[in-house]
Amino acid sequence: MPPALTSAQQVELKSLLLARRHELTRQLGQSQADLAPPEVNAGSVSQDENRRMANQTREIGSALTARDREAIARIDRALESITRGDYGICKACNEPIAFERLKAEPMTEHCVACKSDWEKKRPQARG
Repeated sequence: MPPALTSAQQVELKSLLLARRHELTRQLGQSQADLAPPEVNAGSVSQDENRRMANQTREIGSALTARDREAIARIDRALESITRGDYGICKACNEPIAFERLKAEPMTEHCVACKSDWEKKRPQARG
């Protein structure tokens, strides 16, 4: 099987991954700072309401922090894959992932066909 990507394409994608990792790391630091409990305001809002809003803010911040950590882990796996030489190969079918797909989502581990199949098989949320 021919290499999935040229050297120049790998360099370009590695640069995208590193830039995204840097941005997520910055955001993660800001999110963690935002998780600090806010000061209680003695204004028109009751203390109970103020606590409720503080808890909501922490829950949202915690979810964003978890999302950023997972994205950083995906980036790290992609960077390791570049180092190993198997970056750009679909984990499901072992076929090359299109460069255009990798440019759009450099952390992906699956080609469009395998990702579509996975999404079709995934149970739909019921409301």
